[in-house]
Amino acid sequence: MGIIYDALTIAKWIINEIHPEPLKLQKLLYLAQGYSYAFYDRPLFKEDLEGWVHGPVVREVYDMFKNYQYNSINTNFEVEELDNEAKDVINYVIKNFGKYDAKYLEKISHEQEPWILSREGLDPDERSDKTISKESIANYFINEVFQPEMEEWD
Repeated sequence: MGIIYDALTIAKWIINEIHPEPLKLQKLLYLAQGYSYAFYDRPLFKEDLEGWVHGPVVREVYDMFKNYQYNSINTNFEVEELDNEAKDVINYVIKNFGKYDAKYLEKISHEQEPWILSREGLDPDERSDKTISKESIANYFINEVFQPEMEEWD
């Protein structure tokens, strides 16, 4: 079983690769957490995500980078070495989602069950710090996103 990291460690890896703005970073963290469950049946980082108005957010990472607002985080960090599973997940997410802007990634997250469930009973613009359960992220990404094609019988 691989290591479960701090979200800030994963965020710094993503920042070093593509220097996203904070909103995009948050969506990439959410996707990385989900694909870690899909590929390796484990969380990538230990912190919870919260269902904010603009999508999933790791509060600790938000607090660290909120002053960048809508600007790219143009800093490089010294980061600890990650295991191969973590690198695979991050590289997959960057390759497949890093090309999109933050608003498109927000739209994707708003169509997915984990965020929708965390926002149940809230108005669209209502602030909330309700946790997106790790179980809902795992179930969604394992069962919905990464459903292997069934082989057809001859």
